[in-house]
Amino acid sequence: MGDAVAYDAWAREIAGGDWLGHEVFFQAPLYPYFMATVYSLFARSPLVLKLVQLLIGATSCVLLARAGRSFFSRETGLLAGALLAIYPVAVFYDGAIQKSVLDSFFVCALLAIAGRLRERAAGRWWFMAGVALGLFALTRENALVFLPVLLVWLWVAWRREARRNRLRWTGFLWLGLMVPLLPVAWRNHSLGGGLQPTTSQFGYNFYLGNNRNADGFFNALIWGHANVKFEKSDAVALAEQAAGRALSPGEVSHYWTMRTVSDIRESPARWLRLLGRKWLLVWNVAEVGDTDDPCTYGEWSPLLRMLFRVFHFGVLVPLAMLGVCLTWPRRGELWLLHAMTLAFAASVSVFCLYSRYRFPLAPFLLLFMSAGLANLVLSVREKLVSRIFLGAVVATAAALICNRAMVNADETRGVTHYNIAVNLVAQQGDLERAIRHYAESVRLKPDFAVAHHNLGALLTAQGRMDEAIPELRAALRLRPDYPEAESNLGAALAGQGKLDEALTHFAAAVRLDPDYADAHCNLAVLLAKQGNIAEAISHAQAAVKLNPQSERYLAALEALQKMESAKEPR
Repeated sequence: MGDAVAYDAWAREIAGGDWLGHEVFFQAPLYPYFMATVYSLFARSPLVLKLVQLLIGATSCVLLARAGRSFFSRETGLLAGALLAIYPVAVFYDGAIQKSVLDSFFVCALLAIAGRLRERAAGRWWFMAGVALGLFALTRENALVFLPVLLVWLWVAWRREARRNRLRWTGFLWLGLMVPLLPVAWRNHSLGGGLQPTTSQFGYNFYLGNNRNADGFFNALIWGHANVKFEKSDAVALAEQAAGRALSPGEVSHYWTMRTVSDIRESPARWLRLLGRKWLLVWNVAEVGDTDDPCTYGEWSPLLRMLFRVFHFGVLVPLAMLGVCLTWPRRGELWLLHAMTLAFAASVSVFCLYSRYRFPLAPFLLLFMSAGLANLVLSVREKLVSRIFLGAVVATAAALICNRAMVNADETRGVTHYNIAVNLVAQQGDLERAIRHYAESVRLKPDFAVAHHNLGALLTAQGRMDEAIPELRAALRLRPDYPEAESNLGAALAGQGKLDEALTHFAAAVRLDPDYADAHCNLAVLLAKQGNIAEAISHAQAAVKLNPQSERYLAALEALQKMESAKEPR
């Protein structure tokens, strides 16, 4: 669903031979190319892809265990790897067509390499760190926030090393970073994108997360276009409309960046409050999904349901804070982990915030959680009462903060049920199941205008007018400027024989959206039934002009013209 549909279509195009593409990357490209590689080598099957992802997820557990051994102890590493294996969000994303499985892998690989560097710094390991970071940036662009942290670590932690060694290692790190990024930058530049080493969507994403109406989550630039297929086209169209000319991808990104800066300058206090809210949301227990959220799938997966009851983000964060406290005496050795965790969390809070965006924080938190549990046993044995007490206080405070209700979980589940219904209709034509999911969506999220409308439209299509009309009226109460709801309500009322009222709603639909061809056609048919042939023909002509290929519109116009001819005196 959502991005997964776009990724699958993109991967099939690549596997079909279009490996270079024709446009500057708007979305991070590595995951679709990974999918295309799997499709080319094995089969163009989501099932095969998921099996490969399960192997990658298992490898991530091994890499995290290796990192835990290097930074803490063998026991801590084994525990961290085992906890990642049963962390429910990781279980969910390993089986989802989402790039999160690569996010986790590259984070764990980077941590394992950093652990290896702690044991013995060598140019090849700095090179591998750069490669891992570059690949991570091609799945999650804000991963580049780790680069300055690694550079500071290199120059501070090895300050006793000869300057030439540190310069050489710095060169290896940059070289490794350039290996994955330079080909992408060259490709984007050759396609007219300017200097874009990853994608051209920074300004767009920055605007979504920080504009004057932002709330921390995704809100489409145009209402009703909350779909991945509209993201790029809407961003480009609105920017070009404002500029009055065609824009390059870099110019589009710059336009949205400047719009955001203008909104921030207009009300810096509002923006700071928003940042504070998003910072708290980064650590909050809620797993908010933009298309589907992991918790909802617990309705069908006993494994996820059980794991979420005992091991969710609201447990992970407090126990990680316990680990930070109990390992604080070693902060001089572990500050890299502290810095990387905070840097990535800060980078997430600058943009929109969803479960999969913060998921790369999990390996860091699992390391600290495992270290905390291991050190707790040692602290109890050694009777370090003050350290245990401080850790308990900090963990309790963290538990109270991150488990505070900031997001309505029912609303999140309502969005997931809505997306399931949309795809049941689009991909399987299963209207009955779709109706059940739409009904569940509006039950969980009563102010969801689009879900009310879609439910009403499906009920209308099945001739269940008595059930459809309340849903369509609810959609219009929530969103009065909703032409599709006006048109479908008109159709439902016409199905009940309430032609005058139906005519009012069809006319409202055309008034709200003069380019709404279907509303023009429906209005024409109803006007004809009331004997107003001339006006009916004008609306039928408008429908045909908007969509000349529609057989329905052409047939309606032809029938109306015949009716008009029959009325003319001989």
